[in-house]
Parts: sequence; structure tokens; C-alpha cells
Amino acid sequence: MELKKKTRAVLLAAGQGKRMKSALPKILHPVLGKSVLTRVLDAVDGLGLEHVHIIVGHSADQVIDFLKQNPPKTPWSTHLQEPQLGTGHALMQLAPELKAFDGTLLVTVADVPLLQSSTLADLVQVHDRTDAVLSLLTTKVDDPRSYGRIIRDESGQVLRIVEDKDADEAQKKITEINPAIYCFKWPAVEPGLKSLKNNNKQAEYYLTDLVEWSSSAGFKLASALTKDWREVSGINSRLELAEANKLLRDRTITNLALESGVTIIDPASTWIAPEVKIGQDSTIFPGCYITGEVQIGASCLIGPNSQISGLTQIGNHSQVAHSVVVACQIGSAVTIGPFAHLREQAVIADKCRIGNFVEIKKSQVKSQTNVSHLSYIGDAVLGEQVNIGAGTITANYDRLSGKKSQTVIGDNSSTGSNSVLVAPVTIGNEAMVAAGTVVTRDVPDGALALGRARQENREGWISRRLAKK
Repeated sequence: MELKKKTRAVLLAAGQGKRMKSALPKILHPVLGKSVLTRVLDAVDGLGLEHVHIIVGHSADQVIDFLKQNPPKTPWSTHLQEPQLGTGHALMQLAPELKAFDGTLLVTVADVPLLQSSTLADLVQVHDRTDAVLSLLTTKVDDPRSYGRIIRDESGQVLRIVEDKDADEAQKKITEINPAIYCFKWPAVEPGLKSLKNNNKQAEYYLTDLVEWSSSAGFKLASALTKDWREVSGINSRLELAEANKLLRDRTITNLALESGVTIIDPASTWIAPEVKIGQDSTIFPGCYITGEVQIGASCLIGPNSQISGLTQIGNHSQVAHSVVVACQIGSAVTIGPFAHLREQAVIADKCRIGNFVEIKKSQVKSQTNVSHLSYIGDAVLGEQVNIGAGTITANYDRLSGKKSQTVIGDNSSTGSNSVLVAPVTIGNEAMVAAGTVVTRDVPDGALALGRARQENREGWISRRLAKK
């Protein structure tokens, strides 16, 4: 979005969220793989603003640490509100930082994870087009609950906002509410901010009082109505958090079905985050949970009961059944599962088979290689057309030194069942490891590695044992 004026965002993220009953701040609770705060910041990032100011308070250190590990794309800073005396008081903490700023402040609460960039853009455009001093987003709900009500005059002009706790019976019946998302012309509203009073039941400084101040001062006000109230609904309890997950899931599945040509067998039991990209004619079976920057190709079969997350890519015509895949690269025409676990930095090339009860971590598996059952492959490189027998394990970790070492298996080689490859070790091309062998030395090209005790058969042993009994 290209903005006509200098615009900064302010996120009000200082609240405690007592009804969450959690040691974790409510804005850090996840909604389909991303925190509530991150989803709001994603909406802000879509506007291309010059800066986002984040007002923190309750558990400020925890929120700041999270932001350092998960920074938004927009340049950002945090500002402490202590104590927390209302939304107006929160913006007061930022005023000293805005002495040289002349432009638009887009202010939003930070607990609305369904908020979209397009909604914020609409409000900013209305604010710029009307040259208003204050613009606010509104929405209509059947049950206003604890939201502030929008009070308008006979011509429809916004006059003020009345908080639910301070509303009379007639005002409580108003269904147009304030989701606490505004645009302010700065520094024009600064005098109003300084004039806020806390003569209300909560003894707090309400940002909503700026609406009445602007109206009384004769300044121009504007508003933008968002049709879907759920998009701007705040998260204040575990039940509302669950509802937000469901609504975001439903929005994503609708887009995938209508715009991407993806078949979702049972939407009610399938959870897909909006960041996920899925190709045409792919099918998602019930019980799947897919979050993060996941890209799934065309004509894939995913599930049932599979979890895919992190920075994961899956090529065309691949299948993942009853498995867990985390931050992996999977090629085309690959079969994963059932009951496989692909961990971080696993790279699986085209036409491979990763079968049941196989775990692969930080390993490269080249094309047409099979790891079919009951194996652990860690810190390894497997060549093309390799066959890994059931129960093969790469022993990659030395507990005493804490060091992990690599196993390399050449093209067209194979391991027998119950083999242990003690890293660091290299098995050459077209080599074979016999069943039950513990490999501790490199195996040359074309060689057979055999390392197990010689079998001894004692004839008549059973009958002699029974006779003694």
C-alpha cells in the first residue's frame, strides 16, 4: 500500500489478560502457529509503514524478549507503560518520542489476531481522504457485551464513545461498537491527549475520550465500518482464543477451496494456517494440523492425521500419511509414512520412500532411496537408490563429548536389518552391510561389511533340557 502521508502504527500491548488464567501474556498465546501479537504485526507489516511503536506493560520483559526473537518486518520500538492506567495513558507514554513527528498515527489494540491489512488500509485511506483529525474503525454486533458504544448525532456524525461500564440503559442497546482502532492526526490531537481526565468508574485515562474532545473542538471526524465484527474481536479468554483459531481456520480453508483448487475432506477436523500454500488438486484428509511457512505442491495427498509445520516445502504428487514433518524439504513423488517423523533440516529428494516408524533428522536423502521401516537416520547423507533395511540406526551422538558426527552412504548401497552405523563412517558406492552388523570402519566401494558373531547350532539341546526338567 502506498501512503500519501507519513504514517506510524502504535500497538497497545500492555494489558494483563486476567481472564486467560495464564502465566503467559495473552498476546503471546498462539493462534494457528503464530502468537496473537505476531498476527497483528503481520497486518501492520502489510501497510509498509515507517515505524511501529509497541506499548508494553504487563510482563514487559517477556514480550520484549519475544519481539527480539520474532521481530516484525516494520522498524519497531517498545515503550513501557507502568503502571497501566488505560489506553489514553498508554499513548501518553509515547508522546515524548513524537516531538518531531508530523503525520498519521494508526493506533490499534494488540489482541485482535484476525485483523487484516486491508481493513487497516481502508481506515487510513478514509482518514487521508477526509483530512480528518481523528478517524475510527467501527463495527456492528448483535451482543455488544463489554465494548464501548458509538454515539452519533442526528446527521450520523460521531460525537463520542461511551464505555460499557459508564453507559446508561439506552446506550447499552446500541449495537455499533468501538474495537479500539483509530487514526490520529499528529500533533493536532496532542492537546486533547494531555487534557484527558480519569473521572470514571475505573479511574483510567480513556483514549476514547479523544473522540468527544475532537468533536467538541470542532475538528473533523471520520469513521470506517468493517462488516465482519469477528475480524476486530479481541481475545480475553481461552474460549475466545479457541474461537479465533476456528474462525481463522475457516477463512483459510474457504480461500484454499475457492481460490487454489484444494480438496479439504473434512474442514471441521482440519487446521490450516493462512501462511500455508497448497497447490491445485491436492487433497487434505481429516485430522491434519498444518502451520507455518509451508508450501505443498500440486496433486499431493496429505493425511490423515499429519502435522506439518515450520519452513517446509513439499513437491508435486507427494504423500504424507499419519506423520510429523517439521522444517523439511521434500521433493516430488515422495511417500512419507505412515508414522514417520521428519525433523529439522531433513532434505528428501524426488521419488523417495520414507516408511513407517522412521525418524530422519538433519540428513540428505537423494533420489529413489528407500528408508522403509523402523530406522533412525541422523546427520547423514544417503546417495541415490540406496535401500535402508528395517531397524538400521546411524549412531551419530557421543554423549561424553556432546559431538554429533556424520554418516555417508554411497549410491546403490544397502544396509541389512538391525544394522548400526557408528559415525563418523563412510559406506562406499554399491556396497552392502549385512544384517545385524555394527559398522565402525569405512566400507570400500563394492564391499560387504559383515560384523556379527558366528552362529552355532546345538542339536538336541531342547530335548536334553526337557529331560533335566
